[in-house]
Amino acid sequence: MKKLAAILITLILLGVLPACQATATPAPPPPTATSTRTPIPAIPTATATITPIPALNSLNNPPLLSFKMFAPADGWGLVANQLLLTHNGGQNWFSVPLPGGQVDQNTSAFFRDTRTLLVLLPAADSQSGQLYSSINGGGTWQITAVPFGHGQLTYSDGVAYFLQTRQTGANSMLSSFYRSNDGGLTWNKILTGSSGETGNNSLPEAGLKTGLSFISSEIGWLGMAAQPGKVLLYKTQNGGQVWTAQDLQAPQNISSLTTNSLPPVFFPGDNKSGLLPVDFISQATGDKNRVFYTTTDSGINWWPGGSVIDGGAFTFVDPKNGWVWGKHGLYFTNDAAQTWQLLPVAFGRSEQATMISFVDTRNGWIVTADAKNRVRLYNTTDGGHTWIAINP
Repeated sequence: MKKLAAILITLILLGVLPACQATATPAPPPPTATSTRTPIPAIPTATATITPIPALNSLNNPPLLSFKMFAPADGWGLVANQLLLTHNGGQNWFSVPLPGGQVDQNTSAFFRDTRTLLVLLPAADSQSGQLYSSINGGGTWQITAVPFGHGQLTYSDGVAYFLQTRQTGANSMLSSFYRSNDGGLTWNKILTGSSGETGNNSLPEAGLKTGLSFISSEIGWLGMAAQPGKVLLYKTQNGGQVWTAQDLQAPQNISSLTTNSLPPVFFPGDNKSGLLPVDFISQATGDKNRVFYTTTDSGINWWPGGSVIDGGAFTFVDPKNGWVWGKHGLYFTNDAAQTWQLLPVAFGRSEQATMISFVDTRNGWIVTADAKNRVRLYNTTDGGHTWIAINP
């Protein structure tokens, strides 16, 4: 894969990878019927929001399935049977109960800040569920019946979007898309995931959908995986009613590669600067390079940056500063992913990062798993140069 990395760098220097323009959007179809759900009044939780749990890294405690830190001391976590909250940087965690509901391995949590979060409990059929939302750190909950059970939730300009997918083959997936203008109390189904559907308001069944990203209530993207011989990203300019393919420029040997594009990352207060992770995978060997494309014009144009071999879990705190796990360990960039520096960190030989969260350029956390499936949580206060295991 050194050849691929060299090709990418050469193309950038020669300027022969001009970013493509977004495809013109056809007129939107008539809106579909509104799916209205009656919310249950807010219910106060018990005072058990400060119930301590055993150390996360203890042998018999379930590992973190997801987490997000919002300050050096404060953040949320989710394990297979509990919603968690920390106020001391992950040293101690407390269980946050859901009134009338029980967290399990199918639960999804969406963390917005230290006080605002949503938790989705799917029904047995996985096609519907209950959405718990709190704006006071779990002190009270609004519970709403919703017409989906699994997927990705994202917000922009006060509008909530939900993508539910169902895999129909090795490289195919049906998509249903919902929108809420009132914080998640009622939902409109604006894209129906039915087999054989045609028209500009439909995403193709072919290809694996990797997630959503929006920079306004109307403009957003959908990442696509398992794309042979091209880089593909879908874009909407009318809140998800119509999606059009936004092809991205690729290296000359793209015909020998399969690509995965993840949803772009943008930053609060800046809807012009963003990063788009794209994996280039050799069809012959399976070797993978991750390249972060960048934009400074709200995603109209994308330019490729430097590559990271076997790039995996990543995070950015602003358009310039980010971290990504690669083949040889943890890498850092401070120039918008144009170059990557391998940090001198000594994790276990078989450890791989599964999640990374930074709140600024100094304070961060990593969750790793090793060959024996042992999960560890680490913390850094110097930008990733040194890490300390929390409750090892």
